[in-house]
Amino acid sequence: MKDFATIKKLLFFTSCLLFLFPDNSLLASDVNVPPVSATEQNFSLQYWMFLQDQDETKFHPDSLLMYKERAIFAAKNDDLQMAKLNTELYIKYSGETEFVNSGYFNRFSNDEEFKRLQENYGLNFSWLNFFYLFTAIIGFYISIMLLMKRKQDKIASFLISSFILIHSVFIFHIFLYLTNLIYRVPHTLYMSSIFSYLYGPLIYFYFKRITLNYKFRKGDLLHLIPTVLILLIMLPIFLFPESEKLRILLEVGVLDRQPYLKYITITKFASLLFYGYLVLRVYLKSDHLPKLSIASQKWIRNLVVLFEVYVLSYLVYGLTIINTDIKSDLLFNFQIVAMASMVLYIGYSSYVRPNLFSKEFGKRKRKYKKSGLTPSFSTELKNQLLQLLEDERIYRQNDINLEKISQRLGTTRHNTSQVINEHFGLNFFELINKYRIEEALEILKNDTNKNLNIIDVAYEVGFNNKVTFNKSFRKQLSLTPTEFLSSLNT
Repeated sequence: MKDFATIKKLLFFTSCLLFLFPDNSLLASDVNVPPVSATEQNFSLQYWMFLQDQDETKFHPDSLLMYKERAIFAAKNDDLQMAKLNTELYIKYSGETEFVNSGYFNRFSNDEEFKRLQENYGLNFSWLNFFYLFTAIIGFYISIMLLMKRKQDKIASFLISSFILIHSVFIFHIFLYLTNLIYRVPHTLYMSSIFSYLYGPLIYFYFKRITLNYKFRKGDLLHLIPTVLILLIMLPIFLFPESEKLRILLEVGVLDRQPYLKYITITKFASLLFYGYLVLRVYLKSDHLPKLSIASQKWIRNLVVLFEVYVLSYLVYGLTIINTDIKSDLLFNFQIVAMASMVLYIGYSSYVRPNLFSKEFGKRKRKYKKSGLTPSFSTELKNQLLQLLEDERIYRQNDINLEKISQRLGTTRHNTSQVINEHFGLNFFELINKYRIEEALEILKNDTNKNLNIIDVAYEVGFNNKVTFNKSFRKQLSLTPTEFLSSLNT
């Protein structure tokens, strides 16, 4: 409960901090600052950046005053089109986005066109946006907690926590855009772009680490080349003053955003597709997975599925933001929700199963370190045990014992014994022999030609000798195997 209380405080603090930010540093009263011109750049940006022309006269205080007065005059005279046109011009060239919520325009509150203008520039909060904020804060918290855990594989924890952190940054960035808070903090322009090519490598090497105990080599640094390149490309943009970044966000700045959006989206999808293939190949070809506990296998399988779904969802997301003919809130949010689900799943798994990130992960012998069993975990262990018995027929192993079952379940002998007693009302050997006898019965019933010997059936289902088989058989059926066969013939 302390963890959830901390999360609530972080959520409240973040929301308050965002609301306390000034609208921006480029209000109408500060428009005397001249816009950045492409021709004024000292390092020849026009040769390697996507620039666009600026009409500097529209930034002049006289022009801004004219747009504002026209917008107010049109609003007073119920001229919707002129009010909308001049309001948008004033917002774009002054940076005063909150002007759209001025009381002058209350009479247009039910008009769809003006609603779209308010959605584009005014504060826009919804339950979905708050869900994104909540997920981002959860992700920040989880990434820190994973790094602080003791007795863990530091490399694996660093990889997965970094993976969660950059996703959280991206989701938080989406929150800023969807709520239009991005106009209050223009320095966050392209904040998440520098991580675009890290998603794939981080999850890929995490999988190699936990499934193959992979040791890093110098050649692996080549996977960072795309990230270094995007950082070099974006560095001049990050150095722009806040006023120019705001103009870029309002699409009247020196930089044309669309080419960057298009190329980053396409190349990021190519990167995700490539690493998605590598992750799937590691998962399908790893001969180490069967040696892990069921809980570890389930964790890896679910993470693979979520990542592959995320790759496909990013394709849909990319199409919606670079293709003007495909505009759908559902398609746009599909990828964000997929990403958020992955963050929350990893957070949930790290909370209920902290040993997933321990040094014992990936080893054959793993023990559940809590002394007691919660009802939910007890039920989960029962389901995993049923899978071992019914799907894998682990009882057929003649040397099976409580220790080996516990290793497969990823818990202690005590917990395994408790689960068997509580859910089955038997001890360990009674449960194993029960399944052995049930299969033996099916084999004997299906032996219509009477070609099998009783001892062969006993060995096949896991017994070491005929005496133990006969004793268990008689205990469950009150008949010996011979008597049972005789009853089948009558």
